[in-house]
Amino acid sequence: MSPERGSLGRPRAEDRTPAILEAAKALLGEVGYDRLRIQDVADRAGAGLATLYRRWPTKLALIVDAIRYHADVAFPPPLDDPRADLVAVFRAMTEKMCGGGEGLPGLLAALRTEPELASVVREQVMDPLRARVRADLVQLVGDHPQLDLLVDVGPALLMFRTVVLGEPAGDDLFAAVVDLVTAQATAPAAS
Repeated sequence: MSPERGSLGRPRAEDRTPAILEAAKALLGEVGYDRLRIQDVADRAGAGLATLYRRWPTKLALIVDAIRYHADVAFPPPLDDPRADLVAVFRAMTEKMCGGGEGLPGLLAALRTEPELASVVREQVMDPLRARVRADLVQLVGDHPQLDLLVDVGPALLMFRTVVLGEPAGDDLFAAVVDLVTAQATAPAAS
């Protein structure tokens, strides 16, 4: 082929992967997994539908990659203050996972029917979240015999309050959850 002719078809655009994965993540949060359509992701990313299907043959494959792509920036970097770090982690978790839209409810439903998606969410999002909360709680309360339960109390309470009850979350609530968890850890055992 001569240099003047080039290749057939339209020229390939720059790598659209970041824009596509960002669009997929945003739409997942807005409409949920069950109502997310590949066409909507393509439209939002300014990419052709064929481009998406060449890279991700299914919606599941696209969402799994979007979760992996964004997992590294899901939570803020650790702080020198474990209490402030817990508040920051709870804030980020609430904004990204519970912050309105249909992201979490749709994702929870899909976790029951999509084992690969469930595995990625657990390994890429929930495990790192729990590890961060655990590290901060150990600094605050030591090696508590019920540390595993204490790690889950904050995220569970925040998800219940924001997703189930629809209450707005703010720094006062995050601080109150940290106070509750740490007070529970230091309270004398009931006999």
